[in-house]
Amino acid sequence: MAEPRYLQAECAFRPGAHTVRVTLTRSTLRVEVEAHGTADLWRGEFDATFIEDLTRKTGNFKQFSIFCSMLESALTQSSDSVSLELLTYTDLETLHSRKMGAVTRPPPSTRSPLNTKRYLILVYSVEFDRIHYPLPLPYAGRPDLVALVRDLQEQLAQLRAQRLEETQHLRDALWQAVEEKRAAEARHQREYRQMAAEVGWEGWELLLVRTGAARCTVNLFSTSQLTQAKASEKRLQLRVKNLTAELASCKSGRQKSASPAPRPQERRSASLESHRSSRGHPSSKSPSPAGSRPPRFDPTAFVRARQCRQKEAELRK
Repeated sequence: MAEPRYLQAECAFRPGAHTVRVTLTRSTLRVEVEAHGTADLWRGEFDATFIEDLTRKTGNFKQFSIFCSMLESALTQSSDSVSLELLTYTDLETLHSRKMGAVTRPPPSTRSPLNTKRYLILVYSVEFDRIHYPLPLPYAGRPDLVALVRDLQEQLAQLRAQRLEETQHLRDALWQAVEEKRAAEARHQREYRQMAAEVGWEGWELLLVRTGAARCTVNLFSTSQLTQAKASEKRLQLRVKNLTAELASCKSGRQKSASPAPRPQERRSASLESHRSSRGHPSSKSPSPAGSRPPRFDPTAFVRARQCRQKEAELRK
């Protein structure tokens, strides 16, 4: 017990309800008992030597530290083997006479100091015996109201100072958290602006559109910049729609140019050949693969195909 320990418990003794206060140090035990009805006080202070001599007289020796632990267990009611009783001098003599089998002595006069004393009994119950350790408590009178009010004021001032200290600590922690949040937001804004400056405004817009992070611009840019970003996004979507439509039309035009319709001269020669074959006259000229001419160059189809390839490359990007 390096530092003093303070214990307090409400106990229901035979005379009525009492408050028991105990102060434990390394070598000193201080006990105070206060009656609820009359506010009378009984107080006693005992050193380690007195406590060990007291336990030795009972025939069940206990060291000072062990006795204090037993008293603490009795106050907290954490053990069934120890309990507390509050007796007067007469009650103590009666208990001693019954134990020793002697004749009961007459009670002392009301003016005797023994009659004003109280004895806090620590009862240690073992399997076949009960040991009583009496602690004599002289009468200390009733508490001084002025001193009591002074003590209460001091305790209140200490509580207020502690509360103010805790409140200030919480305020400091909250202010530090707010400052850290502001610094983080400023750092993020600088990073985003640096990134936007590196990739360019249009590249930043494309990045926001592709990643679906357009909502981040609410905290990053002003209202006007947000409006410009939304308008640019709409323009990009419209451009993609137009490019898709043009690509589809280019594909359909390429399919038509791949199978051109026969020219009028070819149609007339084909009909003449079919007419001759129907009359039984073979055709004078048989087409030879070596003499067939290649299809004529169509510049319009070439230009359309090249535009389609360019638009497809843009869409891939």
